[in-house]
Amino acid sequence: MYHDLIRLRRNRNGCTRGLCGQSIQVYHLHDARKMIAFHRWDQGGPGDDVVVVANFFHASQDNYTIGFPAEGLWKLRFNSDWCGYNDGFSNHFSADAIAEPGSYDGLPWHGSISIGPYSVLILSQ
Repeated sequence: MYHDLIRLRRNRNGCTRGLCGQSIQVYHLHDARKMIAFHRWDQGGPGDDVVVVANFFHASQDNYTIGFPAEGLWKLRFNSDWCGYNDGFSNHFSADAIAEPGSYDGLPWHGSISIGPYSVLILSQ
């Protein structure tokens, strides 16, 4: 798992440049469902945005709506609940997200994600 996180943080595959920068905006907090989402970016512009979503709840969250900083397809780059990291993980199905027009969380676009219990997702365009 940590190898994948380091690869993403250092943008080794050229798809997570936002994790290299210092800019961060926590834009989604849901106390009751114990969810947080934040936007990371380096210098801004196309291909620079990364969204990190964390579920600190004991149950999965399906069809969970969050805001996105840009429209279109957001590729799932990391799912900490993948059973390839540990046989004890639930391997909850998480997939790419589509950000559609309509403001949510103070951002101009929104989309739905599914996330396993006590898991983190990293998405980028």
